[in-house]
Amino acid sequence: MEVITMDSRAYKDLVEKIDKISAFVVKCEAGIKPQSNDEIWLDSQEVANLLRISTRTLQRLRAENLISYAILRGRCLYKLSEIERGLNERLITCDPHTLDEFRKNYLLSNGAK
Repeated sequence: MEVITMDSRAYKDLVEKIDKISAFVVKCEAGIKPQSNDEIWLDSQEVANLLRISTRTLQRLRAENLISYAILRGRCLYKLSEIERGLNERLITCDPHTLDEFRKNYLLSNGAK
C-alpha cells in the first residue's frame, strides 16, 4: 500500500474543483445550459464548418452587420452566443436550420478535439 500526503489546503482545493466538475456534468446530463462568465469564442473556419457555409458568406454577414465579431491578432472571432442569436433571429441562413442542430454540431466537433 502506498500512502500519499498532501497539504490540507491543496486537498480542499482539489475537492472543490471535483465538486465543480461534478455539478457541471450533472447540469449537462440534465440538459441545462451551464452559466459561465467565460464565453466560448470560435474562429471563422470553425463557424463556417459548423454552419456549413463558406467563409465568404461569413464575411458578408460581418460586412452587413448581421453578426458581431472581434478581431484578435488578425483573426475574426465570434461568440457562440452571437451565432446562436443570429440563428434564432433568422439573420443567418445555413444548412442546419435549427439551433439544436447547430449545438449538436458544435458539441460533436468540440468533443472530437
